[in-house]
Amino acid sequence: MIRPAIVTLAGLTLLSACQAAGTASAPAEPASAAPSQAAVEGVRGGETTLSVGQTLHIALPSNATTGYQWQISGVEGSVLTPAEPFGDEVVDPHAPGMVGVGGQTHWRLVASRPGSATLTFTYARSWERNTPPAETATYRIVVR
Repeated sequence: MIRPAIVTLAGLTLLSACQAAGTASAPAEPASAAPSQAAVEGVRGGETTLSVGQTLHIALPSNATTGYQWQISGVEGSVLTPAEPFGDEVVDPHAPGMVGVGGQTHWRLVASRPGSATLTFTYARSWERNTPPAETATYRIVVR
């Protein structure tokens, strides 16, 4: 019973050594042109270019204590797929007990296929239906 285990272990060790030797003597291959995995910051009011698989990051100043929230449109059926965080507000550092502190709302979207999209963010209060948004932010995205 012990003998087959030793033979298997010896075989695996020999196989690993052969693979290491084969890769050590092979010439180095050039790095592939894979897209960077780092998130790309969106250009507000401009154009942001991504490769398929790259992540778009957008952060907008916000303050939930005022009742205002950012809403996004232009994602459905788009070249971008929502990722985490998606619409999460992060409050700025502040002293304990301090209220009314602002922060930023963050979105991440993954470039899923080539094409283009226009993302429009509106900063408004949900109960103010007939009032224009306090702010609008537009991002033009091109995925290659």
